[in-house]
Amino acid sequence: MSDQDNIILLTVDSLRADYCGFMDSTDGYTPTMDQLAEEGLVFENAIAPGPATLDSMPVIFSGDYYPRPDPETSVLDSQELIEDHMRARDTIPERLSRRGYETAAFTTNPWTSRQFGFDDGFDHFEDFMDVDRSPGQISQLLERVGIDDKGGPAVDALELVSNWRQEDNMFQSWETFYDDIISWTKQAEEPYFLWIFLVDAHMPFLPADDFRSQSLLATYAANLWLYLGNEFLESIFRPSLITAYEDTVMYSDTFLSQLTDDLADDDPTYVIHGDHGEEFGEQGVYGHGAHLSEEMIHTPLVVGNGPSGQIDQPFSLADLPLLLERLADDDDVDDLPQPVAYTRNQNPMGAARGNSWKYVIDGNEETLYRITETNEAVEIRNSELQRLGRDVVTRWQDDESERREIARAAREVADERHV
Repeated sequence: MSDQDNIILLTVDSLRADYCGFMDSTDGYTPTMDQLAEEGLVFENAIAPGPATLDSMPVIFSGDYYPRPDPETSVLDSQELIEDHMRARDTIPERLSRRGYETAAFTTNPWTSRQFGFDDGFDHFEDFMDVDRSPGQISQLLERVGIDDKGGPAVDALELVSNWRQEDNMFQSWETFYDDIISWTKQAEEPYFLWIFLVDAHMPFLPADDFRSQSLLATYAANLWLYLGNEFLESIFRPSLITAYEDTVMYSDTFLSQLTDDLADDDPTYVIHGDHGEEFGEQGVYGHGAHLSEEMIHTPLVVGNGPSGQIDQPFSLADLPLLLERLADDDDVDDLPQPVAYTRNQNPMGAARGNSWKYVIDGNEETLYRITETNEAVEIRNSELQRLGRDVVTRWQDDESERREIARAAREVADERHV
């Protein structure tokens, strides 16, 4: 019997910090997380490496930023760059494997699939990427009656709803693979490390029937409004969209409730976090990935059934591998937070996040914010903080430029060897 604790890392896509009770929300969406946090370790200022999964998760898993692609490079064309980054780095499962952990992963997000190198180091990896990729039911029906669908918006919307209802591809609820998770834990050698990536709180916001607090029609209509554009009837659809999101957060928390009950005998340490947040009209934006707003980058992070306390200093989720190593080794984690955390997107935009302030640079435009107790960012002027933020972001961006040149040179050498 190992003295090391089993560890479960739960990543909840698009989970905002201000919707969690242990982060001072009073709306009761996360009772299970709150219970774990009550006697656990809460990071009050956990900062995502970026405002989208593809920005944040390669960094979170490797502890290192990958070279920012050239501006003309599409997200899909970045796949090889990110996969090379993941294969070349010492990732979370590899670090824990060396410590004697059996490792497994269950992720339904394609950006964290084996296609991007996330399977490296796992003894068991399930990304559900072998599901049927044939045309959807709507397209098949149109083909049968002689209509060739080339992606018209109405057909796309119908196809989307069909996929939502069938839980195809990325729209899988946690209940569709929950039994697989439990089956793996029953046969795993202890200690084990289990990573689970839930997409239930990711758009489209489609909670299970038992968790819907509004009609199915209202939920679908709000999601279609988001999908087709949000420039009309905002006062009608925005409240329904937020309600749908709240329902999905509660549904995600129920996964944790069931998991903690079923794995009580295994007595694991739980590490729960969001990969980024979500915007619902703040700054005129819906969704995620565009900005480095507090709604995007301030994420929940709690350790349950392990160390206890509260850490107020900024903690970059890029240091999550170090946190998990310390938990596996039963070492202190108090020295991991730093005075400033760095974050970026692909625009490129960079930010330095302090305990109660944030500096953002977008091209030549610099903005300094004070973070209020209600998680609002209020623009301020402070030359000393602005200089500190600029120094942090400039240093990171210079390092990124150097890594990008090194990566480009390495690819050129590799290509020459294959000629």
